[in-house]
Amino acid sequence: MVKIVDKSSGKVLLKAKNDTIRGCVLTGHDLANADFSGQDLSGCKFDGCNLCDADFSGANLSFAQIVNCVLRRSNFSGTNLESANLSDNVIDSAKFIGCTAIGCQFRHSKMNEAKMIKADFTNADFFFAELRSDFSGSILVGANLFGADMTKADFTGADLRKAIMTDAKIARATFTYAKMEGSIGTNGRPWGFTIKPPKGGKKSWWKVWNNAAL
Repeated sequence: MVKIVDKSSGKVLLKAKNDTIRGCVLTGHDLANADFSGQDLSGCKFDGCNLCDADFSGANLSFAQIVNCVLRRSNFSGTNLESANLSDNVIDSAKFIGCTAIGCQFRHSKMNEAKMIKADFTNADFFFAELRSDFSGSILVGANLFGADMTKADFTGADLRKAIMTDAKIARATFTYAKMEGSIGTNGRPWGFTIKPPKGGKKSWWKVWNNAAL
């Protein structure tokens, strides 16, 4: 039997008679502060649930669907999110440190002030998502960032090769040492360069991008 408990109180929030809750379907449940760490949640579907402060660290969420949910301050560090769907959610201030999210969908999700550090978002889909977050050291090769709001986002040392950033907002975003070869810029034109700190002091972000586009 699997029991999902509240991290703080130990109260049982969810029980399953089987040895796993893989493939479960949960709609409208209040699972705030739930401890899903290390669980096999592959193929599960969460729809319209309260998952604030939930701990998914080290869990297997491959091919899972978490949609129309609130996941503020949730923890996905070290989680397998390959081919999962996390679209249309509020995921502000969440942690995705070191997670594997290859091909994961985050379409229209709000992910502001999240820690997306040293994670693998290869071919992930952030179509019109709010991404005012820290992506430093992460892999976003081939990622779809079309229309995404990346204002003040930190992509220091990130790999954005072949990423699509058409119509994205990048005001005050940081791309120091980011790999940009083969990527498509906000104006729909190819970018192919690596941004390094300018000699003799920092330049305004708009000067860096204007010079690179020439």
